[in-house]
Amino acid sequence: LTAEKCDLFAGEWVPDPSGPNYTNRSCLHIQEHQNCMRNGRPDSGYLYWRWKPSGCDLPKFNPRKFLKLMRNKSLAFIGDSISRNHVQSLLCILSQVNQQVQLPELVFLLFNRQTQ
Repeated sequence: LTAEKCDLFAGEWVPDPSGPNYTNRSCLHIQEHQNCMRNGRPDSGYLYWRWKPSGCDLPKFNPRKFLKLMRNKSLAFIGDSISRNHVQSLLCILSQVNQQVQLPELVFLLFNRQTQ
């Protein structure tokens, strides 16, 4: 990627015949209420699209490379339920190469803590 000509915020959705990094069957981190297919969504065509930014190609996420780069490092997600969805998605992708990738429920409990 070159920052000069790559605009991540402008682009288009393009067909991706390789399909998704994970599905509701291959990831245990998808919660019941978020499981579109198990909850009756009849189509699966939406799984075969990817975002193509203007002026560049994004390489497909490489979970092995990510785990290697993040070994002995920390990563924090701060935010709301959207951030939680990002964490769950990352866990789903990483669990495809390492089934031991887990996130203790305690983190989600702290994540959802509200001040009174």
